[in-house]
Amino acid sequence: MCIILLTACCSLCSGMVIASAPHQVSLQHKRNLSSKYRHDRAVIRMEGGTRLKPSLQTTLSGLIVLQSTTTLSSMFSSGTLTIWGVALNLGFLGWAAFNLATSFGLGVKRIDYAGLDGFDVDSLARQSGEWALAGEVPMRSKDGRFEIATFAGGCFWGTELHFQRIPGVVASCVGYTQGALEAPTYEQVCSGMTGHTEGIQILYDPDVVSFQALCEKLLSTIDPTLLNRVGNDRGTQYRHGIYPHSDAQAEVATRSIEREQMKHSSPVVTEVKPAAIFWPAENYHQRYLQKGGQSAEKDCQERVRCYG
Repeated sequence: MCIILLTACCSLCSGMVIASAPHQVSLQHKRNLSSKYRHDRAVIRMEGGTRLKPSLQTTLSGLIVLQSTTTLSSMFSSGTLTIWGVALNLGFLGWAAFNLATSFGLGVKRIDYAGLDGFDVDSLARQSGEWALAGEVPMRSKDGRFEIATFAGGCFWGTELHFQRIPGVVASCVGYTQGALEAPTYEQVCSGMTGHTEGIQILYDPDVVSFQALCEKLLSTIDPTLLNRVGNDRGTQYRHGIYPHSDAQAEVATRSIEREQMKHSSPVVTEVKPAAIFWPAENYHQRYLQKGGQSAEKDCQERVRCYG
């Protein structure tokens, strides 16, 4: 019964996860980052990875299934059945089972990547979906004119708007990266079971904005010393990182982290890992704050408001 009550309270905290330390890269390791790259069908990989940890709600959902099943079995065998007791346990059992099924993708509506926003609204979502379905982690646009960058800075709504406003950023999208599950949904990522982090992928013109400037922008929007946390958002799905698509980007990312470390007495825990397949998020997440009325004009100085 204690587990049941605890689970009911924690259902209000479904976005929180049990934090686990992401794969940290020492400064010496970062200096050797380019030698760690492996290319396989255009997919860039690196040794190491984030340990998967279920969210608090997912963990407690599993416990509630066990607790309710055991309690009901005991009530039947001992002849102590009561309408109230059976109803309560069946209710929590159904709620917990639904949460577990959602975490593992059962009954979850799949993302229609072909129906995502496209270049006509300066969105990279549809194109990123094509790359993901093909198992590609590209370094440049098809015409070779623009470069691609991937970042994570907590809730992807705000991160995307910050980058939309940068001159030279041609298109952007939000999604999920650095995880183990193919084509994850928002509900699955929030469960903490997939290993993904909320991130953004952008197409940018290197003749207008440098990758270094983009890295500096990311670091200016977060506290890089907080592990698995940006603002009030906590959990491995909110960890921050720079995910280079090339050796050149990796070198710039390494130097950016080293410079940032000089500003802090605590260790900088922002990830630097090679870019992995980037799965675009559901269309309602794309350009979310812009659709909600916030300006995405270049060089806009208005405060980015994630929650109103």
